[in-house]
Amino acid sequence: MPLYVIDANVAVKWVLSGEAYEEIAAKIKSDQVLGTTELCAPSFIVQEVTNSIWRAIKLGRITKEKAGRALMRFDSLGITFYDLDWKSACEELSIACELDLAIYDAAYLFLAKKLNAKLVTADDKMYQKAKGNFSVLHLKEYL
Repeated sequence: MPLYVIDANVAVKWVLSGEAYEEIAAKIKSDQVLGTTELCAPSFIVQEVTNSIWRAIKLGRITKEKAGRALMRFDSLGITFYDLDWKSACEELSIACELDLAIYDAAYLFLAKKLNAKLVTADDKMYQKAKGNFSVLHLKEYL
C-alpha cells in the first residue's frame, strides 16, 4: 500500500468548499478510509489546518460550528502523526536553506524522505522548489 505524507494544503480541502482540486483531495481521503493508501503527517498539521480554518471563519467561508464538527471528523481518518525532534530540526533547517522554504514546508519534505514516502501537496511554490530533489507529488497529479 502506498505511503503518502500530506501537508495542510491538502487536508484543509477536506473542510473548505470551493478549493482548487478539492475533488482530488476527497479521493485521497477516501483512499485512506478504504485502506488503499496510508496517510501520515507531522503532528503540527493539526495546528496548521485549524489555523487555515480559523482564517476561513473570519472571512465568512465557514461557520465556527461547522468547522468544529469537521475538525472532530479528522480524528476518525486514521492518519499517522509524527513528532519531530531537535535532530530532525537540523535536517529541516538544511532543507529550508537549500530550497528557500519555510521550516514547516521543509518538515513535510524531511518526513517524506525519512519514511521513504511521497509528499502530496497543493502548494505550487513548494512543489516547484522540491520536485527535482525530493519525492513530491502535486495534488492534481494524484489519481
